[in-house]
Amino acid sequence: MRYCNGSRGIRLAGNLDGKNVLIFGMGLLGLTCAAMCRDAGAAGITAVDLSQERLKEATGFGADQMFLMNENTESQLNETRNKWPRKGYDIVFDMSGSPDALELGMEVLAIGGIAIWIGTVFRARKIAIDAEKVVRGLITIKGLHNYNYEDFIYALDFMTRSWKNYGFQNVVEKTFLLSEVNEAFEYALREKPLRVGVEL
Repeated sequence: MRYCNGSRGIRLAGNLDGKNVLIFGMGLLGLTCAAMCRDAGAAGITAVDLSQERLKEATGFGADQMFLMNENTESQLNETRNKWPRKGYDIVFDMSGSPDALELGMEVLAIGGIAIWIGTVFRARKIAIDAEKVVRGLITIKGLHNYNYEDFIYALDFMTRSWKNYGFQNVVEKTFLLSEVNEAFEYALREKPLRVGVEL
């Protein structure tokens, strides 16, 4: 239930009205998070991903700035955040699990900012964090792995009233019959779509 994890991420972020949000990872969870942030009143939503195609998808889910994750990403994010009075992002969501993204997210947070880590569910290298920046910057780090009943209700309500406002109708990129389930898995592994459907 990616939608539920997205809704819990929103709950951990607190009031998003007028906030500048950065999201690493534009899989289904990241796209859902972008749409929920837009729905919750975020002033700006920046999306970062390794895939140009995923970034194109992000525009349909409420993102208004997109950056490809590469050697230029840090300078691009710094240029963007320095234009704002608080000189940083208010909320940084990581849906990617990438150590590079986790570290970069910490660097571009505003004073009092919140880092919400959701995508780190597999082993990766240890990350380096500037402890002084965390303390002097009043930074909060929140990890999330599951959701509760209230998150489920929030997600269901959001999808019921808002799914047509965003690109959810394009999430299932191709549908297969149940008898073609092996082909469905092969397609998913080869093409890496957001989702494939299997008709029962």
